[in-house]
Parts: sequence; C-alpha cells; structure tokens
Amino acid sequence: MVTDVDAGDVYRDLLPTPRRLARLADRSLSGFVLLLGVRGESGLHHHNVYFPDDYDAEFDAVFGDPGRGVRARPAPDPTVYVTVAADALVRPPGHEAWFVLVNAARQGTAPDAVDWRRPGLADAYADRILDVLERRGVRVRDRLVFREVLPPGNPIYGTAGSLVRPANRGPVRGMFLVGGSVHPGGGLPMVALSAEIVAAEIGPA
Repeated sequence: MVTDVDAGDVYRDLLPTPRRLARLADRSLSGFVLLLGVRGESGLHHHNVYFPDDYDAEFDAVFGDPGRGVRARPAPDPTVYVTVAADALVRPPGHEAWFVLVNAARQGTAPDAVDWRRPGLADAYADRILDVLERRGVRVRDRLVFREVLPPGNPIYGTAGSLVRPANRGPVRGMFLVGGSVHPGGGLPMVALSAEIVAAEIGPA
C-alpha cells in the first residue's frame, strides 16, 4: 500500500505511533496567496521578489516564540513574491495574471499558528499585502479587475525542514509513504523523488 497522506496524519490518526509522531512536532510555515487580474502592463519580470527592511522580523512574526509567550501572527512587512504570467492563455489582451505569495503561519489555534478562518482576517491581510507592494513601488490596487484570496490551510511542506525526514517505509509491513512530508522533502522535485524511491523499494509488478 502506498499513501501520500501527510506523515503526521498517518502517525497520529491512521496508525497511531507516538514515537514517530514525536519527531514530527515542529511544523513548517505556510503560504498566503493572492491571485490577481491586473489591467494594463506593469513591465515587471516573470519572477519578482520584494524584500522587507527587517527579514528576521518577518520570521519572528510567522513562527512566534511560544516558549516565551509570543504567538505567531501575520507578518506586518513580509517578503512578497510576484509571478507575472506571460502566457496569453491565462489572461485577456491588455491584462496580466499575477500570483502573489508571502510566507505565513500555518492555519490553527495553537500559539505557533494563526486562525486564518477568523472573519475578516484574510481579506484584511490581503489589503495589507497590496499596501506593502505600493510602498515598494508596485502600484496595482487601482488596476485590479479580479482578486482571489487563498489563506493558509495546512503547512505547505508538512514538518519543518531538517536533516532527517520520516522514512518512506510505513509503520506496518507493506506500507510506504510518499510526498513532501517524508524523505527526501518538500517541493515537486523532492516529491517525485520520494515516489521514485518507493517504486524502487516495491519493485516491478
């Protein structure tokens, strides 16, 4: 059996394994996304990154410091990544399609998370991101024709990055795990490698 369920869910809910679950306690950050339809041409490159003045403060906000009683919160001055799609299939003539991403705390109510489902929070933070872009010289608000807000759900890369990821072999014989929460890690290339590793372990049919 092969599963791509998050390793934390496997060891907590499907096949409770406290020893393995304890190693997965630290969760990674998530991402806050805006999908924007923009009138006119901005002159931006395909990939654009706008850094804050205080990079450390961004991650202090995203992760908080629960041990000292400091909760995670939306970063007031985040790094903003903007992709401007050039493909005419994803935008009408005279317009641009923007994918905007900022680092964000995972969804949840724990001290190291933010409850993004709280009414109004996601839209207010989307407005904040547009303000940040304006301060960094990117005028977009008055050219918006479409905006979709995608707040964080679960962490996009599962457990926090470390040198030791959960193994691809599951807790019972014949069970294998693939995906970003297990070896070798998060991101599409690593997920594909995890599938290749498991396929080699299983062998030909």
